Amino acid sequence: MKQADALRLFGLTNLSIEADVRRVEVEQKVDFGHRRKRQQSGDEDFYKQFSVKLREEAEAMARHLRHLLLPRKLNRELITARLGELHGETWWDQSVPQSVRENCKKNRDRELASGITVRSEYMIDYSTFGELGEILKANSETFGDMLRDLAGVQRILSNLNTLRGPIAHCKPLADDEVVRLHLGLSDWFRQMS
Repeated sequence: MKQADALRLFGLTNLSIEADVRRVEVEQKVDFGHRRKRQQSGDEDFYKQFSVKLREEAEAMARHLRHLLLPRKLNRELITARLGELHGETWWDQSVPQSVRENCKKNRDRELASGITVRSEYMIDYSTFGELGEILKANSETFGDMLRDLAGVQRILSNLNTLRGPIAHCKPLADDEVVRLHLGLSDWFRQMS
């Protein structure tokens, strides 16, 4: 056998063995150290104490949570910018339904009372998906040029909020719910004119 052929055979054998090791890792939910390494962080030793299965579930949930956080943050930015433009610094008191203001205040007060660092100085950051929909509904004339159908946006935000529940409570989304999440995000973008 020529040296080049032997080297090629060695490489192919190595790739085959590595593929088998990765397959066994997935099937048996173990980590032999052949997975792609994440960027090292200060808590990497702590992270390794959890099983591969739990780490993989957490990473999947983090991806889904990111998909939910982005439209929520964007809606907050759009509402704040548009209503702030129209009403100045008093937009919150003038344009937000009282029930939403009260619930956001309750959420903020509960956070203050717990002694943890306050998440934001802006009350809108204490709002839920559903409450963002209520703000849009209460200001439909203001957002009419941005949204194709306000009722559709409210339905989409409500569905996204429902999908947020399992992730927020440490449960992975079922495969069909992942599809529903992606469809919901597509619907949301489609509603934005």
